[in-house]
Amino acid sequence: MKINWKFPCILGLALVLLAGLSGCLPVQKAGLTDQKVASVTENLLKAINDNDYPAFSHDFGPEMKTALPQDKFPGLRAMLAKSSGNFISITGAPSLSNSQGYVIYRFQTKYEKENVIVTVTFAIGGQQVEGLFFNSPNLRKASQ
Repeated sequence: MKINWKFPCILGLALVLLAGLSGCLPVQKAGLTDQKVASVTENLLKAINDNDYPAFSHDFGPEMKTALPQDKFPGLRAMLAKSSGNFISITGAPSLSNSQGYVIYRFQTKYEKENVIVTVTFAIGGQQVEGLFFNSPNLRKASQ
């Protein structure tokens, strides 16, 4: 019996090419400009410094307001202040990626005690914050 390897090889090559090209697709964005996303992020980080929950949660979607209600805000604020200090500035343009219908913006930020990566997520085409995450050496130690 003679096996025809031509079809499986062409199919395999096509799948590899398709997978490679999918990495070249442009990142989909939120329904806000990159500058507006940066402004929203900066405003909510300043609101943590100012102990201002209404300003902090102003651009949150309903699920975010449920996940981080006002009574949990002091704990977040205290943890950031103790581990990282107060927010000072965003230090550059965000990196962007997509995952499961969301746009993930990762900002390098400067706090008093250390640099912190702040990740803010929006639904693709959305205008409300759907996720907020902080990552730094001191914060990782504090959460252990």
